[in-house]
Amino acid sequence: MRLPTLLAAVALGALTATAASAQNSPLAVDVHGGTTGVGIGARYKLNDTFVLRADYDSLKHSDDFNSDDVQYNGELDFKPFTFAVDVHPFRNSFFVSGGYVTGDRNVSLDARPTDTTNIGGVPFTPTQIGTLRANADMGDGAPFLGLGFDNTFTRDGRFGFRVLAGAVLGDDPSVTLTSDGTLASDPTYKVALEKERQELQNDVKDAKTWPVLQVGLTVKF
Repeated sequence: MRLPTLLAAVALGALTATAASAQNSPLAVDVHGGTTGVGIGARYKLNDTFVLRADYDSLKHSDDFNSDDVQYNGELDFKPFTFAVDVHPFRNSFFVSGGYVTGDRNVSLDARPTDTTNIGGVPFTPTQIGTLRANADMGDGAPFLGLGFDNTFTRDGRFGFRVLAGAVLGDDPSVTLTSDGTLASDPTYKVALEKERQELQNDVKDAKTWPVLQVGLTVKF
């Protein structure tokens, strides 16, 4: 056999062996996107029933937000880490998942009124109000529950497909609100500002339950 032909045969055999080994590997990575942004993940198959999973996601989104008489510009900044166990009760592609989500989960809001605006039900001028700045902190972490379809370890070949649906079940967001207008240190204005903060906190409380819907592609190594 000529040397080039021999080398080609050896290379092809090595690639075939590597591909076959990867098909049976318990380790896989993925890329995915959805309501938590875009992300990457890794998973390790313990057996036909249990798979360990770790994901990192990033989501930034800006939008307007109305609370009482105030129009806020809002920016959502999520960079969550998820650690979960995916349980395949029927040893097929269907799974249920439970885990914990940690990392940055914040919403920042700011408003600069140009007309007389009610703060806590009391009218104030733009100069008296200045710029309103609020931050809603979703907390350091929260449990996650979900279910989905993942054929990473149930089909032949290195590549797989996954869909995940669920929710992050957090506590009520903690909201802070400040103002830098001419009445920033006025006791009466501070009372009105605290009422505004309470109204804002009530408006964002539904964010404690964050829906999760992801679609991704996986590859075994």
